[in-house]
Amino acid sequence: MASSTSQTDVNVVLKHLAATLEAEIDQLVETMLLRMREQVPDYDVDSKPELRSAELDSCYANIRAASAALGSDRQPPSPLPGEAIAEVRATARAGVSLDTLLHTYRIGHAVVLESAIDCIGLMDLDSASRHAALTIGSRYLFAYVDALSAGITQEYTAERDRLMRTGVQRRVQLIREILEGANISGGELGYDLEGEHLAVIASGPDSESYLTTLQDELSRDLLSMAVSEETIWAWIGSRTPIGPSFWKALAGLCPPSGTLIAIGEAGWGLAGVRESHAQALAAHRVATRLPHPMIRYRDVSLEATLMTDPDAARRFVKHELGPLAEENERSEKLRQTLEAYIRTGMNASAAAAVLNVSDRTIAYRIRRLEEMLGVTVTGRGAELAAALRMKRLYN
Repeated sequence: MASSTSQTDVNVVLKHLAATLEAEIDQLVETMLLRMREQVPDYDVDSKPELRSAELDSCYANIRAASAALGSDRQPPSPLPGEAIAEVRATARAGVSLDTLLHTYRIGHAVVLESAIDCIGLMDLDSASRHAALTIGSRYLFAYVDALSAGITQEYTAERDRLMRTGVQRRVQLIREILEGANISGGELGYDLEGEHLAVIASGPDSESYLTTLQDELSRDLLSMAVSEETIWAWIGSRTPIGPSFWKALAGLCPPSGTLIAIGEAGWGLAGVRESHAQALAAHRVATRLPHPMIRYRDVSLEATLMTDPDAARRFVKHELGPLAEENERSEKLRQTLEAYIRTGMNASAAAAVLNVSDRTIAYRIRRLEEMLGVTVTGRGAELAAALRMKRLYN
């Protein structure tokens, strides 16, 4: 690269830096999240899981916005990225302090700045050009986070004030206290907490209207709270126990396009509110990876349990399926055969009917995959069945 310290040469360096930050965005976000978990424990995405996706989206959006401007006009963000605004509002609703949220942004800024310094240090530049690039680049990144902090403070304050004016904050506080173990009367919430409850997590643009439909069609009370722009935690309850006709009616109430519904199992009293909600949250984590608009915890409890440690889940799939986990036509065909064979009680004729092939074809494929895996399906059926289910989530 030329040794001139002209503005044109600095622009070339900073465009290269911006492209590098964009190319390494996944690693940058991963580093940010690890540091945030270590250094900002109050931003608790485990007890407030609605913050997890908002935080992730905001990290990506801010890196992209900062790197795009770094390589062009280097103007601070105006307005804030939409994902950043969504995170601010979710944070205010979750009762997390503004200082805690701003701390996560300082960490994000540090990660990007460190990466930028390393990147420029690796470029073939003379000392004057390197100094100019570091000065202008770091000056912009500080201006970006300063502007972001000011915008975040304004948005947070406005959201908090809105929640206080509408009484939403008090309702949210009461529900969170219940979920954390407090014994609270449902009078202030206008919801009978002594009945049977079924928790629902609804996400998507039509979540609120769908929950109203559930309440009306199923003739049960509704307790709900918005935890983000498009995600609502809800419970539908009654003193009348849920029976088969309820589940049949629920299955017929298909969510509108773009709306995702995750459902827990029914439970009584405050313990039922908490347990059903935990199940719905677990089902929702699975649902975000599957192409089904409505998922019940009972149907994905295995996946939900294994997903608590994604790295361990991926290792399990790789260990059990081996070459069958590969993404190619042959492996896909053998996985389909194995799934049908296990699902039909390891009956070759029944599996052949499911796949519309001959019994001999099933026998050949099973023999072939057993040779590839070094195990028998009869001896490893439970593990293979679980691995096939998890493979759907980690393609």
